Amino acid sequence: MKMVCVMNINERACEIVGIFKKIKEMNLGIMGYEEMEHFRSICNTYIKDGESVKGKIPIPGTKRIIVYDFHNKVDCMLKYDEDV
Repeated sequence: MKMVCVMNINERACEIVGIFKKIKEMNLGIMGYEEMEHFRSICNTYIKDGESVKGKIPIPGTKRIIVYDFHNKVDCMLKYDEDV
């Protein structure tokens, strides 16, 4: 069974834009990575359809992992992992 978010499309878009603003402000140099484009695609799909999604995306060479959980609220963390 698919779980759908209770936020409307504008609320989802605002939350996701906030994530990318914070990442850009951190200036970690990860915005150009293929993994970030994959994450952006996941975010765009979530904004459009509101279907719940969660996962982890390691960004090789940066020692960072994007951990996200988009449901009735948007949770996203950029975790440090020295093995990535």
